[in-house]
Amino acid sequence: MRKILLTLPVAALVLGTAAYADGMETVKARHAYFKSLGGAMKAMSGVAKSYDAEAAKAEAAKLAAILETDAGPLFAPGTSADDFPGESEAKASIWENMDDFGAKAKAMHVAGAELIAAADTGEAAAFGAALKTLGGTCKACHDDYRVPE
Repeated sequence: MRKILLTLPVAALVLGTAAYADGMETVKARHAYFKSLGGAMKAMSGVAKSYDAEAAKAEAAKLAAILETDAGPLFAPGTSADDFPGESEAKASIWENMDDFGAKAKAMHVAGAELIAAADTGEAAAFGAALKTLGGTCKACHDDYRVPE
């Protein structure tokens, strides 16, 4: 019995360390996902400034690939900025308001699809307007659910 009692704290430490490592991997994956999304937004902003229809289509295709990613697993409970200070930028309020957070994510995907469709038209004004709408969905989520930089 004494061996079991002495082993429990070590097992808890090992399991806790594994859980921390899993959480950190989730935070890193989430960061990589949003870094790629931000990179796509930046590239599309450049395209919108000096419009090139073929470049718009190419960047929209990259956005489509990013948006195909199931980001749900990137928001595992226990991966907020409270859990990983300095590493995660996700406010804990995400998990308290998952319905709203999900609605904002859906709005981003709808706006992304509209941007992709606008790129296919070859019209600069449509592309610019759709890009602005997509950027607005990003801002809405950042305002509520991202730790300020």
